[in-house]
Amino acid sequence: MRIPVIAADSDQGPRADQEDAYSHQVAHASGGWRASLADGFGEHPRTRAAAEFAAITATEADGDALDAVLAATRALSRAHPGADCVMVHARQDAPEDPIDIAWVGDCRLWTWAPGEGLRQHTRDHTHGQRLRERWVADAFARVGDHALTTSMATAVVDDIGTATAPASELVLFTTDGVHDYVDERLLAELVAEHADAPEILAHVLLEASREAESHDNATAMVIRLPRPESPYPSRQELLLDGLESACGFDEDQPALRRLAEDRAVGIACDRFLLRDGATYWCTKDSDHTDHHVSWHGVTWL
Repeated sequence: MRIPVIAADSDQGPRADQEDAYSHQVAHASGGWRASLADGFGEHPRTRAAAEFAAITATEADGDALDAVLAATRALSRAHPGADCVMVHARQDAPEDPIDIAWVGDCRLWTWAPGEGLRQHTRDHTHGQRLRERWVADAFARVGDHALTTSMATAVVDDIGTATAPASELVLFTTDGVHDYVDERLLAELVAEHADAPEILAHVLLEASREAESHDNATAMVIRLPRPESPYPSRQELLLDGLESACGFDEDQPALRRLAEDRAVGIACDRFLLRDGATYWCTKDSDHTDHHVSWHGVTWL
């Protein structure tokens, strides 16, 4: 069973209070998950509590993603009258199933997979987004990016955005403290670079938002689905098995095994050369680009 790994990180930034909140659950029996990210706003003293309440309520609600967000909007007004937030919620019943998404406001959900890149599946409920949809230049539309057209305390069913995303290796949730400050191209580069390390990715995205001088609360949540296990040995495993049989290295020869592992990685990514009887391969800490590959060599008898 492929069980997703979920990691999240938040930074209060220069704001007086941290009003972002998130919630998530994993169904170990099916490999499914549910997750919510909320961003509180306003001067109400219980804004943080309202955001937490909305996120948890949606995550624990039955039904589809729309049902979950509706449940949270109705419960929020009763539990925290006067407090408000925006939120995105998503759920996936099993690793191969589509991702069901619902949102209110300007929290965003993205998916990433090798060869497909980073894709945004939500559309902000802001005046700025409305202007863009009317072909207003981005420089002018940007002025309205912080003016919400709806919120969790005021939304009715027709205000809630919904979408379905195909199953993907990685799902990313962000608040505007991240995506309003980190350029989308840089966001995509960071996701691709750290896709296999959800905790590091969440932290790096917050660092990037601070470097971009974000003055808002910033939160990123990453859901990483392990790659499917193949019933066949990988080229690395086949090569290591062959080297172990031929060379007989064991735990008392860690240097030789590391050498073999490095050679296996090089061959697996088709980054190796044969010159003058020596095999040259790139080490596994290389990023395998034309500008940063480190080649090493050894003669295999």
